[in-house]
Amino acid sequence: MGETERLIAVDVGNSRVKLGLFERPVECEQAAQAGLLPIAGGALPEPVDTFSFAHVEGEPSGYNALREWLRPHAGIPALLASVHRSAGQATIEALRGCGVDNCRPLVGKQLPIATRVDQPERVGIDRLLAGVAANRLRRPESPAIVVDLGTALTIDLIAADGAFEGGAILPGLRMASRALHDQTDALPDIAMQQLEDSPDAVGRNTVDALRAGLFWGAVGAIREVVARQRDRLTVPPQLYLTGGAAPSVARLLGGPDCTVRYLPHLVLSGVAIASESKPGPAP
Repeated sequence: MGETERLIAVDVGNSRVKLGLFERPVECEQAAQAGLLPIAGGALPEPVDTFSFAHVEGEPSGYNALREWLRPHAGIPALLASVHRSAGQATIEALRGCGVDNCRPLVGKQLPIATRVDQPERVGIDRLLAGVAANRLRRPESPAIVVDLGTALTIDLIAADGAFEGGAILPGLRMASRALHDQTDALPDIAMQQLEDSPDAVGRNTVDALRAGLFWGAVGAIREVVARQRDRLTVPPQLYLTGGAAPSVARLLGGPDCTVRYLPHLVLSGVAIASESKPGPAP
């Protein structure tokens, strides 16, 4: 990218589309060409403007507002990472309809991160991008654990050499709430925004009992998986959290030998880094 170029980074998840406008997001072309990526310890690029909306499969909900946000940004190239095929295509069409013709989709093999998993092509690109961003933040000698509290809750291990080692996937808070509602006769569906604060662990009515179970169940699962992943390591990891429910959870994790940071735009930052990076080495 040139000195004055900008980028629209797009993260199409299973329930939301998130966009970020970056002003020359990273300056790592030389490092990429020299084979020095992943880079540990550099400043993480942050968007100067963001927009997000919930998408519903088969419905145009949210895309009119997206077009309005995009109008001032016509002509700016976009880089899109998607784990939802129909929403990804609808977002590309919305981008092109607003003059963002240069929209390139990302695939995992293009990212500056090595993978040590059985089927690299099946790893969600959002998980890999969060790892790319974590590699810009972590200390060079330290591994990292990345927790994304989205539609699905993922807990992934990044090795001290920057490689993606795999991790764990479980239902996110919203998905778990909907499953309880759908599979029972009387339990209500709890909205995500109702779970942003730490609830009392003893619910005295059905709604509060659901809040307690969903929230503290997720916290307990994260703590246990993080502990099991730490058992594999000889150096304490750094812990990074992202996703809608992450702020309320971040303060409940970590310890004297494990620092925790909440980063709301971790995947978008990974897209920005990937825009100027060459693919990482094969495992």
